[in-house]
Amino acid sequence: MKFGVNISGVFPKAKNFPLSLFIDVATLSEELGYDGFFIPDHFNLPRSDECTEPFTTLAYIAAKTEKIMLGTIVSPLPRYFPPQLAKIIAHLDHLSGGRMIPGFGAGWHPEEFYTYAPHQEWNTPSERVGRTIEGLRLILKLWTEDKVSFMGKYYSVKDAVLEPKPIQKPHPPVWSGGSGDYMLKMTAKYFDGWMPNNWRWTNSGDLTAKNYHQRIATLRGHLKRYGRDPEKFTFGMQGGVTDSVQLVEAYRDAGCNYYIAFIGDYSPERAYPFSFKPEKYLDLTRAFAKEVIPAFL
Repeated sequence: MKFGVNISGVFPKAKNFPLSLFIDVATLSEELGYDGFFIPDHFNLPRSDECTEPFTTLAYIAAKTEKIMLGTIVSPLPRYFPPQLAKIIAHLDHLSGGRMIPGFGAGWHPEEFYTYAPHQEWNTPSERVGRTIEGLRLILKLWTEDKVSFMGKYYSVKDAVLEPKPIQKPHPPVWSGGSGDYMLKMTAKYFDGWMPNNWRWTNSGDLTAKNYHQRIATLRGHLKRYGRDPEKFTFGMQGGVTDSVQLVEAYRDAGCNYYIAFIGDYSPERAYPFSFKPEKYLDLTRAFAKEVIPAFL
């Protein structure tokens, strides 16, 4: 079983919150043996406009680390123009030496679309999911084909060339954050991993271990129908850094093979996570590595 860290990128009422904290937690996570370090991709959120831009931050972290995998949990793909995002991630894969794991979802916060993506309208959930899947298909083509002509419902390119290609072959593993029935089917068809959460303020809802097991069974069925090997797929879960060994065991027994600890002031009962003093992020990163991870080695 693998373990990662997802550090909150939201800092309410923290005008002088040090962005160097990301470097500190990432390098500490690598020292402690975590497998991955991840950052949310939001430009603003209901409780704060002070959100971290993930890709520039990950580029800096890549220069300060050597082996820990890096990614977004998750990027709202409809907020981006897919070819541009494909280029950014491909370059990050080179800068990191082949350590990128991008996560994609349909998005859930309309205000960040209005402010930061005026070229992309905030549409119905079904249309945003459609944009997500079509955008991912285009990204995968750009990563793996020499020249791409693509005519979709939402995006089109003609004779597009993306160079350099990502280091990881055939491309960096892509994770899905969606939990709806249709999105699970598309996750099995196009993605390499599934990384939901059990937070009530997101679209995943309160995903208990029992419900998670049912979703895993559904996802495994879809994978087999698409001719894909479930043993090569990442079945993930995001939970709180204060989760007990017993709770992590419950998700593992339900089918989870990659658990990401959210480093923030978190509990499932809260309406939204609040960030706290910088030193506590480091303390909790150490505590989870010391008290939880050894039970699964």
